[in-house]
Amino acid sequence: MGDQMTVTALADIIRTQAEILETSLPRNNTYTDYHDKSLSIARSKLLEACDKLNHLVTGPIEYVMGIAQGHRVHAALQYVCHFRLASFIPADGTPITYEDLARDAGVDTSQCTRVLQLLMTYHIFREPGTRIVAHNRNSRVLLDEDTGAAVEWLTQESLRSSAFFTEARAMGRRWSTGERGAPGTSTHIMANGQRQTVTARNLAYGGLDQPAFGFMTQPRQTTEESMKADRYARAMAGMAKRRQLSVDHLVSGFDWKGLPSGSTVIDVGGGNGHCSKAIASCNSTLKFVVQDANTALADEVDTEELGDRLQFMAYDFFAPQTIVGDVYLLRRILHHHSDQDAVRILQAQLCAVRKKPGARIVVMDNIAIHSGTLSTLEERKTRTLDIAMMALFNSVERDLDDWKELFRKADPSLKLVNVSKPLGSALAVMELWLEQI
Repeated sequence: MGDQMTVTALADIIRTQAEILETSLPRNNTYTDYHDKSLSIARSKLLEACDKLNHLVTGPIEYVMGIAQGHRVHAALQYVCHFRLASFIPADGTPITYEDLARDAGVDTSQCTRVLQLLMTYHIFREPGTRIVAHNRNSRVLLDEDTGAAVEWLTQESLRSSAFFTEARAMGRRWSTGERGAPGTSTHIMANGQRQTVTARNLAYGGLDQPAFGFMTQPRQTTEESMKADRYARAMAGMAKRRQLSVDHLVSGFDWKGLPSGSTVIDVGGGNGHCSKAIASCNSTLKFVVQDANTALADEVDTEELGDRLQFMAYDFFAPQTIVGDVYLLRRILHHHSDQDAVRILQAQLCAVRKKPGARIVVMDNIAIHSGTLSTLEERKTRTLDIAMMALFNSVERDLDDWKELFRKADPSLKLVNVSKPLGSALAVMELWLEQI
């Protein structure tokens, strides 16, 4: 959809695609999960046209200034999440006065009102009458524990890290050990005779002595550290509820049934085992070992129905892999790490892969696309995630050539034999085998 389209041409597209969707939507509803491919395409075209129309008629100064002030909205969402305002508003849509809400939540009435009224202009919450507030379909998502945790994490820890994004880049440029500028490289400085990681997150939280992912893997010494780690785990679960990140795509995206009966899947960095549980529920002959540095996550999981087919163990995925299995699953692991660290993770798994002929590595991760390949809105998601990876972990979203080069660096005999992207998935499945010489 070209940038030179006229207002009326965009309006025509909007009307055409809206009519297609309207015939299939439930009465009085404007959203549904578009499982039908033709409806999904119509929805994408409609959203793309609306975005371009907004850009075209807004004007450049107002448009750019609007983007620059986005952190005000994030601050309002942060306030709502921190004080749990959504939980004090009746879930059934019944309104509550601002005074009662503020009293129940223990906040200032005026501040509470002003925050919510800003969010209403973004269609989050509604004001059905004077001095009263109620839920709408958008604000209700905050009532879900995992989704609420995801929004809270994005508007607190991620937002705070973003504020140090440029400073981290500048520090890396001044003090780099020769790694600056290359995609997916870690940025380090030498301080007190030690090599320290420079990420925007570490600057935001004053922890240059921590590895980029240390807030998840280091022992929790304080209640605050435990709270942050637990919130991150819930936030990742909340983000996974988005259809494009559903674990269902992992279940359908690899031929699990083609594995010999009794095969063992090693779920590396598998957290609470939700991926293994999903695969196991559809493949009764497979066994699973979930490995994670944060073993406390296993306490949250009911594994009774799977019996001894699902086990948990503590494991640092930078250490040589000790469990000999058939498949080593790395789902959304490598994109959190620089090229150097991702290579270390792969090499650690190869220690065990080499011990069993036919063993393989399965990587499920995002494959970045070249500019202009997708719609602007879809590409925006990828570019946003790429900046997030840079800020939090000094990592990068890799295109297919980047992935192939990463695998080559881990071991020249490690070959990418299959790539597939399940319909509707944001992630691709990459199957790796060691070439037999």
